[in-house]
Amino acid sequence: MKHLRFNKNSILFAFAAIFIVLGVWGGCFTQIKWDTLDIIGALMHFDRDGVEEALNDIEDVSNKELRYHDLMMDIDSVKNNLLLTRIVIKDDTTVVKADSGSLCAPVNRLEDAEIEEIVSRIKKLEDYSERNGAHFLYCVAPKKEQYEQLPCNVDNYAWDNHDRFLRVLRESEIPTVDFSECLEKSEDALFFSTDHHWTTQSGFVAYSSLCRELSSRYGFEFNEQYTCLENFDVSTYSDLFLGSKGKKTGTYFSWQGADDFTLITPKFSTNMTEEHDVKREGSFEETVLFMQHLKKDYYHDNTYVTYSGGDFHQQIIENKQNLTGTKILIIRDSFACVVTPFLALQAAELYICDIRDYDYLSGFPVNLETYIQDIKPEYVIVLYSGVDSDQNAHGKFNFLPTTN
Repeated sequence: MKHLRFNKNSILFAFAAIFIVLGVWGGCFTQIKWDTLDIIGALMHFDRDGVEEALNDIEDVSNKELRYHDLMMDIDSVKNNLLLTRIVIKDDTTVVKADSGSLCAPVNRLEDAEIEEIVSRIKKLEDYSERNGAHFLYCVAPKKEQYEQLPCNVDNYAWDNHDRFLRVLRESEIPTVDFSECLEKSEDALFFSTDHHWTTQSGFVAYSSLCRELSSRYGFEFNEQYTCLENFDVSTYSDLFLGSKGKKTGTYFSWQGADDFTLITPKFSTNMTEEHDVKREGSFEETVLFMQHLKKDYYHDNTYVTYSGGDFHQQIIENKQNLTGTKILIIRDSFACVVTPFLALQAAELYICDIRDYDYLSGFPVNLETYIQDIKPEYVIVLYSGVDSDQNAHGKFNFLPTTN
């Protein structure tokens, strides 16, 4: 039988956690017990005000309980760090701490047949777009795991999947841009430490690269000044954002803690509209930014969606200062949140579609066949993060009906 070894930090942590748990939940349960007895007594005496007061007390305790959840998550993250834990499984999510301390996920190998199937669907969309008069471009967004060293007992086929996918795309003569080529030149962090998404800086680099790629391939006219960072205000908010993987593991699963968040906004004047459920009008900040998310609320908000507002099946952005510009349709996943607001500066109309069938998407899915016919875009762009089986299963690559 193996002997368990405990260090002093582990023992101290255990005692501290026990006292905190007893204090937190003991107090909550005691308060709820007395409030419940008050409700019973009030009901027996037909005291409506008494019932309402006791219910309000229970609601206050419940709200405090949510804050205690945050505390316990952080305590658990310290424990896992002290015990040198590298893998945490919570709900349906596996989070792996890379050698750098950044939080990642296992990447299984995608079979060649799956890649061939995905590329055939992309080819079908390209052909359909071109038959309807639109230029087509597929943008490959690299996954975070391509840049991280995971523990040796964790699968990580991110680069293998990426390279094979890119090769088949090019063999099929699908117009493609590989964003890993432009991002590797960036001096800023490419990804958030506690999240799987690009940083705002990476989104800006990808947007600038996209404009140049469209110009080189198709003569896309764009304002180069709007792709230069010196024409934007850059503000960094320290320790503001706890990403999706940090929410699963606690703030201190990595000693790096929460992420900084950078806000990039134009110095020049802007006049735009944004519509996904309601229509908003005004400047860049008033339309394509959702400033209510720019706050420190680690477990109950998502700072990342300060850009674009989140994941919507359909979103339309009009640039009132570029009425003679181009009409672009971009089919996206969540990586495009930090790209489409900037791209809207270069278009007259930007139509944004997310066709994935996840339940959390807002609005109703778009039929791309009829949508392309209706809006008649000059460009159809697809911007997706790397391929994997789970994304394929959730309709990520189901662009057009397979019966055609």
